Amino acid sequence: MISTLSWLIRGLNAAIMAISGLVLLSMMLLVSADVFAATVFGKPIQNVIEIVAFYMMVGIVFLPLGSTELRDEHIKTDIFTQTLPRRPWVVTQTLVGLVGFAMLSALTYVSFEKAVQATNRGEMMMGTTMIEIWPSRWILVAGFAFFLICLVFRTARQLSKSPEQDNHFKGDK
Repeated sequence: MISTLSWLIRGLNAAIMAISGLVLLSMMLLVSADVFAATVFGKPIQNVIEIVAFYMMVGIVFLPLGSTELRDEHIKTDIFTQTLPRRPWVVTQTLVGLVGFAMLSALTYVSFEKAVQATNRGEMMMGTTMIEIWPSRWILVAGFAFFLICLVFRTARQLSKSPEQDNHFKGDK
């Protein structure tokens, strides 16, 4: 069961990271094309700033959050917990997981509500022309939801390790 879940989450992570990479590459190409068009032809591409700000930057920033969680690469200060014995460490990690779960659940829920409202309104923004921005609200929801899934998965996996499996507790009996 865990290996199947791990396989699914890692597969989803690979897909999301590929999408994020493509978005980053697309942003680079779009901005370069805009600069080229403005310099050579005197006509920049319409709505580049809005497309980059409302779509591409949102995808680049929020989609990879789950991947960062899976790799345990978020910024953290573990100066107090790194020397704890197994039992107190498990308690602190459980509390961190619960607080993270509560916060990410709230962020996912609020983002979902805002995305639904934006979709129902057909939210648009005035750039050089009118541009629909409501679809970008769903990127945020997807990013937070995947982050939440990864947090729950990694916390459960971390807490289920025996002290012998965990590098944190080498030599701790």
